[in-house]
Amino acid sequence: PIDPEYPAERISYMLDDARPALTLTEPIPAAAYSDQPSGQITDAERRNPWSPRHAAYMIYTSGSTGRPKGVVIEHHALATYLHRARKTYSAMNGVTVLHSPLAFDLTITALWTPLTAGGTVHLTSLEETVAQPSLIKATPSHLPLLTNLPETASPSHTLILGGEALHTDHLAAWRAEHPDVQIINAYGPTESTVNITDHHLDGTEEGSIPIGRPFANTQVYVLDSALRPAAPGVTGELYLAGEQLARGYLGRSALTSERFTANPHSPTPGARMYRSGDLAHWNHQGHLLYDGRADHQVKLRGHRIELGEIEATLTTQPGITQATVQLREDQPGDQRLVAYLVTTTDHDENTTRDAVTHALPDYMRPTAYVPLTALPLTPNGKLDRKALPA
Repeated sequence: PIDPEYPAERISYMLDDARPALTLTEPIPAAAYSDQPSGQITDAERRNPWSPRHAAYMIYTSGSTGRPKGVVIEHHALATYLHRARKTYSAMNGVTVLHSPLAFDLTITALWTPLTAGGTVHLTSLEETVAQPSLIKATPSHLPLLTNLPETASPSHTLILGGEALHTDHLAAWRAEHPDVQIINAYGPTESTVNITDHHLDGTEEGSIPIGRPFANTQVYVLDSALRPAAPGVTGELYLAGEQLARGYLGRSALTSERFTANPHSPTPGARMYRSGDLAHWNHQGHLLYDGRADHQVKLRGHRIELGEIEATLTTQPGITQATVQLREDQPGDQRLVAYLVTTTDHDENTTRDAVTHALPDYMRPTAYVPLTALPLTPNGKLDRKALPA
C-alpha cells in the first residue's frame, strides 16, 4: 500500500522501485467488472501455482542511505501472525477502528484480524468514532488524544499499544478512567510481520513496561557482540527468528544478507534470524524490556525513522554542507525532530523547508532548523550529540 498523502517524489520512487504490474489509484465502479468471472482463481489461471511463500504485501520503511526500502512479507508469515492475533485478542470478534494509514503496518492488526474472527471494522478517525469499539490498536502517542475524547472513543475491552516504548507514566491518566480495559504492550518491527512479542499488563508494572515474550512459532534472542546469549539483566541486541520473518528487502540483496543472517541457535538447517538493531534485556521474570537502539534509528508516533535518510535529503540542498537530525523531548510527551545545519551564505531556510516537504512524508520533517558554524565533535572526532544545543 502507498499512502496518497506522501510527497509525489516519494510515491514516484516507490512505484519505480516496486514496479507493480497494476496500480489502483481510485475506486472501480462495480459495473466495470460485472461481466467478469466471480469464482475462485485456479492454479491453471495463474502464472505459477499459488504458494504460501508468495508475497502478501510490501511496506516501505525509512532507509539510512536516503532510499526507502521495501520489506516483503509472505503469506505464510502473515497467516502465522493473524492466527495468533485471532486466538489471543478475543475482542477481535467485536468492533475495531481502522484509524491509521494502510501503509503503516500497525494497521494490519485492526484491518485483517477482525475479518478472520467475524468482527467488524470501522474505517474512521479516533475523533469521529461513533459506536464504541471493543478493541483499538494505537501508539503510546495516541493516549493523550484518547484521554481527552469522550469515553465512547476508547475501547470497551482491549487496548493494544505498540510502535514506541511504553512507560507507566504514559498510561496513568487514561488508565484511571478505564480501569477494566485490558492493556497489551506489543513489540515488533515490520521485518517480523507487525509484532512478535507482547505483554499483557496486570496493573503491577512500574516504570518501563516489558515488551513480553515471543509468540508461538517465533524466537527472540538477546545476544552480545559475539552472538552469545546475554544473561538476565544484561543488555544485548535483539535478534528475531521463526515463521514471521520477512522474505527480505526488495531488490536489496546485500542489505537483506546483512540484516537477515544465519541463525546459529537453531537446529533447522538454513534458519535465519533478523538483526533488529534494538537493545533489550530479559528480566528475572522472563520478560523482555526494551532498552533503546544500537544505532540512530528512532520512532516518532509509531513511525520508524532512519535519521540518516533525513540527513541525506538535507545535505543535497544548496548551502548546507553538514547536517544531523535528532529526536528531542525537551518537555515530557513533546517529541519532535530537530535539524542541526552547517550552512553557507547560499542557504535559505524556506527553500530547505519546501524541498523537505516535497521529498519526505510529514512525520519525517524536522519542526526546527538550528544553524551552527560547526557540528560539535568528541575528542575522537565523532559527532558529540550531547553537545548539540536544545
